[in-house]
Amino acid sequence: MKKKKSIIIFTQHLTHGGAQRVAARLANALSEKYVVFFLTLLKEKDYPLSDKVKLLPWRVPYILQKQPFGRYSHRLATIYAFFYIFLLRTLKNTVATISFLREADRWSIRTPGKGKKIVSERNNPSGKEPGYFAEACWIYDRADTVVFQSETVKNMFPESIKKKGVVIPNPIEVPLMASSPGHGKIVSVGRLHPQKNHALLIRAFALFITDHPDYSLHIYGDGEMREETERLITSLSLDGRVFLEGFLRDVHSAIRDAEFFVMSSDYEGMPNALLEAMMMGIPCISTGFQGAEEFFGQSGSCLLTPVGDELSLCDAMQELADDEKKRKELASKGAEFAKKYSPENIIPLWESLLN
Repeated sequence: MKKKKSIIIFTQHLTHGGAQRVAARLANALSEKYVVFFLTLLKEKDYPLSDKVKLLPWRVPYILQKQPFGRYSHRLATIYAFFYIFLLRTLKNTVATISFLREADRWSIRTPGKGKKIVSERNNPSGKEPGYFAEACWIYDRADTVVFQSETVKNMFPESIKKKGVVIPNPIEVPLMASSPGHGKIVSVGRLHPQKNHALLIRAFALFITDHPDYSLHIYGDGEMREETERLITSLSLDGRVFLEGFLRDVHSAIRDAEFFVMSSDYEGMPNALLEAMMMGIPCISTGFQGAEEFFGQSGSCLLTPVGDELSLCDAMQELADDEKKRKELASKGAEFAKKYSPENIIPLWESLLN
């Protein structure tokens, strides 16, 4: 019997995050045809991996990170990963290393050995911190293939990188569909991070409940802005009306009875949580982030409002709250539209890179 070819998938961790979820989905899907080694530096794992995926021992990097080496602990753990990748790349049948997120990319492109070095841009660089784009270019110049989530982001880069770039949207799948919506439940899913601009959503909600006092807003996700967001909720007298639910592994069960979903981001690489809500059959509102037209076009699958415009966002929320027919229309169109991003359509695009 012909021996299966091997693939290495490398990311810093498998805890909450869109890129980590995609990495896990990709590993599970590719493990049907390849021997998949999954390297991660942390013990914690929020996303399930198939029994066919070989999750590489986390104990050494995890122990290193817990030692009293100060700022060198994480560096030692990552050096360990560097040598682990090198050893795996000496395997005869290794065809590629696929890395997700910046730290994994840095070490992957520096590691010699067999197989293609495939890196991927997981966000929109225009919204990132100074220096992000320059480092991305340095890394991508040294990779064999760069995967982008959209043409919009791919076209931000120099020609030398665009030539080796391919556009592969994220595979989107959900474990269940929406149930009968409970009246007055608005939901949002995303890290408590400046990019997601939950402050915009909360301020728009404060305007919205003037005429819709029986509604509540539930935000699922955690992050660096939790305390600041809590203070905003209190300052707007929204305690008991806006709920920070934290990160949930089974978030789909928590949001399935939502009346509608709102995403308020300033920028996005690909709006995974939004597309998952659409696939579930939940009517959705989104800010029109750069690249939104590429994803949604004239599909009418969700309501789009200008980035940073709380009045327009409030108006869109009022429109859905007051129009049951519109909610049903969006739910149906969104669920049908999101099928284009199902794994059976997306995974073959990744497989084509490995041949």
